[in-house]
Amino acid sequence: MIVFASMKPIPPEFKQVVIRRIRVKKEESAFIYTVLEANEGIASYSTLDHPVGAAYRDLELQIPVKFEEDVDRVLKELGDMIYDLESERSPSRVRSED
Repeated sequence: MIVFASMKPIPPEFKQVVIRRIRVKKEESAFIYTVLEANEGIASYSTLDHPVGAAYRDLELQIPVKFEEDVDRVLKELGDMIYDLESERSPSRVRSED
């Protein structure tokens, strides 16, 4: 029998997320995925649909507000590998994960 400890409530700063969409070259996408996963917990991501044979991959990042500066730093360090497609930063665009 497996017994789980009671889970603590999720703090509000982890419930609000900023959505950012970036574009990466297809051949660099695996490296970008690895970098995002290596920085565990600062963002989750989804690969968006793309045309067959596209030379790029678009990612949607879900970034807890608390880690937005950390993600900005990581993306800046990746430099020319990242193309910022769209950021949803205004208060009305910050989404709560309830």
